[in-house]
Amino acid sequence: MIERVVTIAARALVALIALACLIGLALGARAPIADALAAGLRGGRGVAVLLAIAIGAVAAVRGWAPARVLAWPPRRWFVAGAVVIALASGVWAHHAIARGVPDVPDELGYLHTARTFAHGQLIAPSPPATEFFYVSWGVHDHDRWYAVFPPGYGVLLAGGELVGAGGWVNPILGAALVLVLFLLAEDLLGKDGVAARVVVLLYLASWFRLMHAASFMAHPTAALAAALAILGLARGVAGATAHRRAWAGAGGAALAFLGATRQLDAVIVAVAVAPMLALALWRGRALAARRLALAVACALPIAGAYLLYNRALTGDAMLPPQQRYMQLKERRGDCFRIGFGPGVGECPITQGTNFGPKGFQPKHAVANSKKRLDAWVQFSWGWTPLVLLPALGLLGAAVRGGARARGLALVGGVFVATVVGYGLFFYHGVIYGARFYYLAWPIALIASAAAIVDGGALLARLRRPRVRAGVIGGLAGALPVVLVTGLVAGWPAVKQHAGKRPRTGGGALVAALDDPRLDDALVFVDSMTLPATVTFDPVDLDGNHPLVVKDLGDAADAGFARLFPRRRPLRMQGKQFVPLTFARDAPMRHEGGALYPLDDARGGFGERAPAPAVGNVALSGGEALRFAVAAPGARFSLPVWVIAADAGPMTIDLATVDHPGSPAIDVTVDGVVVATAIATEAPAWTLAHHELAVTLTPGRHRVGVALPTAQKGQVFALDYVELRPRR
Repeated sequence: MIERVVTIAARALVALIALACLIGLALGARAPIADALAAGLRGGRGVAVLLAIAIGAVAAVRGWAPARVLAWPPRRWFVAGAVVIALASGVWAHHAIARGVPDVPDELGYLHTARTFAHGQLIAPSPPATEFFYVSWGVHDHDRWYAVFPPGYGVLLAGGELVGAGGWVNPILGAALVLVLFLLAEDLLGKDGVAARVVVLLYLASWFRLMHAASFMAHPTAALAAALAILGLARGVAGATAHRRAWAGAGGAALAFLGATRQLDAVIVAVAVAPMLALALWRGRALAARRLALAVACALPIAGAYLLYNRALTGDAMLPPQQRYMQLKERRGDCFRIGFGPGVGECPITQGTNFGPKGFQPKHAVANSKKRLDAWVQFSWGWTPLVLLPALGLLGAAVRGGARARGLALVGGVFVATVVGYGLFFYHGVIYGARFYYLAWPIALIASAAAIVDGGALLARLRRPRVRAGVIGGLAGALPVVLVTGLVAGWPAVKQHAGKRPRTGGGALVAALDDPRLDDALVFVDSMTLPATVTFDPVDLDGNHPLVVKDLGDAADAGFARLFPRRRPLRMQGKQFVPLTFARDAPMRHEGGALYPLDDARGGFGERAPAPAVGNVALSGGEALRFAVAAPGARFSLPVWVIAADAGPMTIDLATVDHPGSPAIDVTVDGVVVATAIATEAPAWTLAHHELAVTLTPGRHRVGVALPTAQKGQVFALDYVELRPRR
């Protein structure tokens, strides 16, 4: 009885998903599908398709049926060949599309984590003068320098960084997915046909795969872990295969690793497989329960390690680094949330998003989902019209029923859970295609292959054998050619979408910094991307050749250069390097705007403020630190560095931007009060200097600013902090 109920429910589900997809494509994707149809068949590409149809038809009539040709290589050799092709094409894409360099801010965060791990540390220590060292999606937090992403992908990427081949990691992961996807397709579509081989062909012929293989993003890791979790749990808990315990353990571990890589992806997969596991428990309660317990047991160490990682970075196992990052960098520290309501998505500094007083709402979710689905249509299949195949495969499963309907209900469930799950996330995420949907895409290919196989079975009903063979052979012969010509037709759009590398000059700026003549150089660059790209050792900074840092202007650069006296200071201008000359006794200066974000603040929020935002005064570094008071008792502190040769009696020069209504301040050094009630109010916006006599030891100290009498809405602005020896 339960089998019948489940089958009916599965047929209804796949039919509903299929109809929704077909209606959505008809309403929202007619133009791109039609354009791609024309582009893929235009000129020589159309001739190649017609020629393939003719060759396929003739071959089939003469006895070389498409299924026979595809099944000709032994199973082991087919998979091995596909793995090699996936790896080779992924490495090619890394150099042809991404120019061999990271460019998206997320990539730099993943690389920072991987490089820290590769050098034997869980967290990199914050270097002297932290403001010269920055990583997109990374922070200096109380002497800890870390990126915000979970550690799963970083562990894998660290292996590539150890051998100087970080760009090979995603191609390798994408190649490994060939095997997992093939096995999953066999389980869902049958081992006695060619469907699993068709899945692999569709997987190989996709710009979606190649763009992610080219990148340093975590999505290939997530897709592999998701597919392995589904396969392992299906075989180990719900199936009746050999080695069930091993599969159950692998499935549980893969799901936990997915959670330690992309948390929402893990939730999505767990939701998608929950009905399958529930049915398994119903069918074989005791055995399935033991296998599920084994899966959970294998997941717990990985999940526990992830929580311990959070604790090491943020001090709280339940506070992920990404949330801590938002607490530091956004006025609304809880803006980076899943769901709807006030404050959700109010991240104007880091994300450029703000959805108004009501926050992220369902209408915004619909708009974001449309953007993602548009990117899904454009880049996911080698030839855009093939985006229709998954819906047709699901529709065919609804008609066939039985095991096919139950299997493809899992496929459809993964897709729906992904779309709905990310519908709750306020950021659209269409870099490298619909990247938030990447974990669902390989699974959706199984439905695509089902459509092709079902189409062949339908054509096999034609009465005349030669006509039947010719039609099936012609269409089958056209498929690989259509995939290839579709890739060729889509290449310009891919270069436009993912091939631009503006932050690195298309890789040329990274290549310029790779000159061996710069091995002993300290290079100042007007970029935050380049230092993060070429800082291969964030643990031992002097181990980088050259050492590349942010250019904060002559005054700040001069003091910083004294920290590395054996290095030649240079300034990068384009691809040229200009020698710099600084005074040997230049003081250490910390530019206020560069000290954002504050890792220690209470009762207010500090951010960068350009000159127009602080009365158009002439700022030392072009930006000030502006601290807006939100509650009584506001205060903050910031790290400063004392050069060993300057230590002892010193003068701290607080260069403030005084203005009408600016509050009085108290100043502390390492928690000890050194001045009180310093007036920073002035009749007009002006720069002022407040010099404080202190005695300091070499190394890092913290200068604190308290605003004991400030009221909500008042603003204090700091141009820079300079430390000078008193001789």
